[in-house]
Amino acid sequence: MNLKIRSNVFETNSSSTHSICVTKNNILDKKLNNIEFAIGEFGWECRIIYDVNTKAKYLYTAILVEDKLDLINKIKIILDNNNIEYNFETPEYETWEYEGREYTNLKYGYIDHSEDLDEFLNICEDENKLMRYLFSSESFIITGNDNDDHSVDINVKYDHEEYYKGN
Repeated sequence: MNLKIRSNVFETNSSSTHSICVTKNNILDKKLNNIEFAIGEFGWECRIIYDVNTKAKYLYTAILVEDKLDLINKIKIILDNNNIEYNFETPEYETWEYEGREYTNLKYGYIDHSEDLDEFLNICEDENKLMRYLFSSESFIITGNDNDDHSVDINVKYDHEEYYKGN
């Protein structure tokens, strides 16, 4: 049996996994002039996300599903301060009633276990961290699951080098 001791991480008994890495290095090597904050779905798929717009999509979707809309203005201020243009997809909501209570939810968009992203969403409060998250080639998201016999054995250094060779 392998024993791994971890600190500053959360774990669940879920089979889906998401890991977010924000570099401490001030490397902003993928800075774009325009970022698309679209709504996405992030569940069980096995992949490594390095590109700016997909990292922006993950962040924006987390904000929407966790109903932390005040963070959008904080992102806009930071991007404005750095002369970066942006577009935010307009979300659609659905409302339903259950046992006499009305509920509203994001119609499209999903992050598995988004309720665990509160600490990650604090990134919107820190200009330096947000910029490193979005624009550093050393910051990435890994998504996956432990139910797929075909899940990838991720070698981050190798995948990182391969990704940036062609980009």
